[in-house]
Amino acid sequence: MQMESASDISIIIVNYNTIHLLRDCLVSLAQTEGQLSQIIVVDNASADGSADMVQAEFPQVVLIRNQQNAGFSRANNQGISMATRKYILLLNSDTIVYAGALNVMAEFLDRERAAGAATCKLLNADGSIQASISNRPGPVLLIWRLLGVSRLVSGDRARKIFARTAGLFMGKTVRGYLKPYSAGDTPIEVGNISGACLMLRREVLEQVGLLDEGFFMYFEDMDYCLRISQAGWKLFYLPQGEIVHLGGMSSGGRMRAYSPHSYRALFHFYRKHFSTAMVFTVRMIVFLSSSVRWLWNWIRSKFSGKPVYRQNETDLKQVIQVCFE
Repeated sequence: MQMESASDISIIIVNYNTIHLLRDCLVSLAQTEGQLSQIIVVDNASADGSADMVQAEFPQVVLIRNQQNAGFSRANNQGISMATRKYILLLNSDTIVYAGALNVMAEFLDRERAAGAATCKLLNADGSIQASISNRPGPVLLIWRLLGVSRLVSGDRARKIFARTAGLFMGKTVRGYLKPYSAGDTPIEVGNISGACLMLRREVLEQVGLLDEGFFMYFEDMDYCLRISQAGWKLFYLPQGEIVHLGGMSSGGRMRAYSPHSYRALFHFYRKHFSTAMVFTVRMIVFLSSSVRWLWNWIRSKFSGKPVYRQNETDLKQVIQVCFE
């Protein structure tokens, strides 16, 4: 595998108050073939000295300093506008890139001309495989997530077991969500790729355009992947390359379980791509599931001193309000 493939890549990293994680990410790139890539960091007005750290310790990195938090989509678009290479990689700041991962994606896109985007295997901090791909988004995916089934089969081993048993009695769409992440070295065509690690060919950007800045944060990757598919390109998951993704940390802190912002983005996504009837159905599904969860967390908060239940109660109340905006 030739290191020169990485020289064809512009890497966009959006940062918000993750100075230590960002440093680790940039060090991992400097210690692998990423040293040959163009690296662009867009700092969303961090208050932890992130931008100064990049300027002082990584002078080769192109640094964009925003005066306010521009959001994930707009910040990525700023970075894309500065990108000069053949491929563009959107990469979260809470990642550690292993040697070979960048080459795996770039060389695959070189070979597979029908592929518009690709990702590699994402790992949790403990080395287990992280959920980072899925079928094309639709109502089944929404129900799948709201019922918590996706968390029950988030690991590769659980997916293999479930696919061999219960998956045999389910339809093709559901079986698609149970597809194991690991398949030797065989690339897997998928419908959706996590924005934590998403490599695009420049032709896709020229045809599809930039990320939708109507998504401040959340679902911008799902929207973009759907637009890529609708334009006739294929998306692939490549198990050969590996990147650690700590998950939920690139937003400046551990992700809350029920973020009102994520549901606002969810409704924007369905308004954009589906019928009015589908949007109404989605809102009712979220309303009913959130109401049950709010009641459960309200009860738990009365009998437990754990602040997480009070936080969930507050967040879910806001989610219910978002359903009627």
